[in-house]
Amino acid sequence: MEGFLGTRAWLRSDLALLASIGLGLLAVLSWALARRRRFPSHCRLVAVAALLNWLPVLLVMIRPWTAFVSGGAANALLLVPAVHGVLGLLAQTLMTYTVVRMQWLKRLPPRRPRLLMRGALVLWLLTVVGGSGVYWLLYVA
Repeated sequence: MEGFLGTRAWLRSDLALLASIGLGLLAVLSWALARRRRFPSHCRLVAVAALLNWLPVLLVMIRPWTAFVSGGAANALLLVPAVHGVLGLLAQTLMTYTVVRMQWLKRLPPRRPRLLMRGALVLWLLTVVGGSGVYWLLYVA
C-alpha cells in the first residue's frame, strides 16, 4: 500500500516518519518542562515518549534497516542509514535506561543522571534528523 505523503514510501514508513518526528517534538517539549522545573510533567512526558518510540523502531525500522545495510551496496549513500541505525540504537538504549532508572530503579548509576538525559536528547534529535534523511534518500531522491 502506498503512503500518504506523496512519495514512493509504504504507508508504514510514512507513519513511522511522522511518529518519530512527533516523538522527537515531545522530547523537546519535555526538555522545556524540565528547564521550567516542572519535573513531574517532564518525567511523565519523557517516559511516555521514550517508551512509545520503541513501536516504530520494532514494527517498522529494524527489518528494512538490516536488509538495506546488509545488501552490500558499496555506496557512500549506505553510510547515512548505517549511521542513523547506530545513533538510533544508542539513543533508544540510553533513553530507555534513563527512563527506567529515573522511574523505577533509582539506585542504578549515575547518582545525578542529568548528563544521561542531555546525551539521550541530543542522540534522539540526531536520530530523528538522520531518519528524515534516510526517508528522503530512499523515497524522495
